[in-house]
Amino acid sequence: MKKMTRIYIKIVAFLLINVGLISRVDAHIGSAGVVQEGKAGNYQIQVYIEPPDVIPGVAKVSVSVDGMDIESVKLSPIYYWAGDEGSPKEDEALPVAGESGKFEGKIWLMETGAASVKIVIEGKRGKGETLIPIAAIATAKRDLPKSLGWVLAGLAVLLVGIMTTIVGASTSDSLLKPGVEGDKKTNRRRVVGSTVGLSFCGLLLFVGNDWWGSISKDYRANYLFRPYTATSTAKMQNGQRILNFKIDANSIERRWTSYVIPDHGKLMHLFLIRQGTLDAFAHLHPVRKDTITFEAPLPNLPAGKYLVYADILRFHGLQYTIADTVEIPALKISAENFEKQTGDSDDTYVVTNPINTKTSTIQDAGISICGTPGVKTPLQDGSSIVWEEKPDQALKAGQVYNLKFSVISPDGKPAELQTYLGMMGHAAILKEDGSVYIHLHPNGTFSATSQQVMEKRVGEKTNPSPHLSNAKKFRDSIDNILLQLQAMPEAERDKLLMRGMIHQTTGHHSGSVSFPYVFPSAGNYRIWLQIKRDGKILTGAFDAKVI
Repeated sequence: MKKMTRIYIKIVAFLLINVGLISRVDAHIGSAGVVQEGKAGNYQIQVYIEPPDVIPGVAKVSVSVDGMDIESVKLSPIYYWAGDEGSPKEDEALPVAGESGKFEGKIWLMETGAASVKIVIEGKRGKGETLIPIAAIATAKRDLPKSLGWVLAGLAVLLVGIMTTIVGASTSDSLLKPGVEGDKKTNRRRVVGSTVGLSFCGLLLFVGNDWWGSISKDYRANYLFRPYTATSTAKMQNGQRILNFKIDANSIERRWTSYVIPDHGKLMHLFLIRQGTLDAFAHLHPVRKDTITFEAPLPNLPAGKYLVYADILRFHGLQYTIADTVEIPALKISAENFEKQTGDSDDTYVVTNPINTKTSTIQDAGISICGTPGVKTPLQDGSSIVWEEKPDQALKAGQVYNLKFSVISPDGKPAELQTYLGMMGHAAILKEDGSVYIHLHPNGTFSATSQQVMEKRVGEKTNPSPHLSNAKKFRDSIDNILLQLQAMPEAERDKLLMRGMIHQTTGHHSGSVSFPYVFPSAGNYRIWLQIKRDGKILTGAFDAKVI
């Protein structure tokens, strides 16, 4: 029996690695910047990448490295379909004056799709490399500045005038002998020639404008990113509320939804947050019912309108967040009955006080108080958590922060944390108006699954196209892996998920976890932190003001 179990685990591990299943998902809305905190060889680094919003475009890269022994930092883009063999020559990042260990550089991204930035550090500690996935996606269309438009229009009029004059002169005055005055016939030729020249210039302008219009139309239709959309509904089934999440087929080619791969052992991570107050939060893992439909039982959330954010990951490492809203009807469920529901064992929820208030309008014994920087906040199991940030200090937009949280057990000692879905912690951040959302993990804002996919691709000497000819076969193989994972004992499943991690170690850790992040804009934010202790998933909430 033990031998069969070992074989079984090896088979599952093999399948996980080959479909890119390791333990992190990361997606966003409104947070384009990519942050990494970790190691590159023997160097401790912090990287911040600002991808362009148009492709081709320039990505700005900032690299902070520990120590004074750095000789060079080089950057290059790598695309999934081209691999490193199709990568352009490395560009060198230059030291930033007055900031020891900080280097900045720029790289051109010329292709749309799944990509990454390769960072190579050379110094006395040897050579260190890291690969950071980014989405090379055009999300904007540049408009011509009005001032430049008027300048170009003026130059166009000048050039047309010169061209018209030249053509008119070439058919009239240029044909006369030196010293001979022009006559009516000459003037008539000048007018005809100028008219022909003007007509030719007009034709060129018309053809050029039509060509540019077709280029712009093609860019909007085929290159400008259009977010996936979905329709979410809450229905009653056997006395419980069920969330039905259906991706709109007209927002994506239907068969491509078959090529979704898991992260953390889950095919989808779906977050529900009550709109406006942000006082109710759930992290669910819906089951795929068909190619575009996912379902999950709803926990004991209060009735109301909820923001929906669903994170999925495609086979080539490109991640997506699908946003929607849903009306959830009232239905009281005891905690005991919620545990008996047929949903995922890793589903969680929490109810807190509304954002920017001290008390909750909901009368419930399970209410958790939302914390603030530097203030000890109780958790559901009697332990407490502290956000290690100065109290009453506004955070600044555009600045890299290391959001550090310390968990304290009831006896006052640092709590021993367990991995939750293969990570030491998960965090979700939402701006009050819903315009910014991101799902974070300790080593950065990018997906470690995407990193694994890209590193595997770089390690290949050829460009093996994945088996995309049979969508059903691909989808069924993923579903089988998920069923096998669900059937495994929790300890074995978590160990297997941790096996793919690049920047973490396994086992229990002392009670602190941190998340690097850059708040993209000013406003009020709420942060939900999820950790695991003594087999129980705990959720803490914190409010942050960003200026």
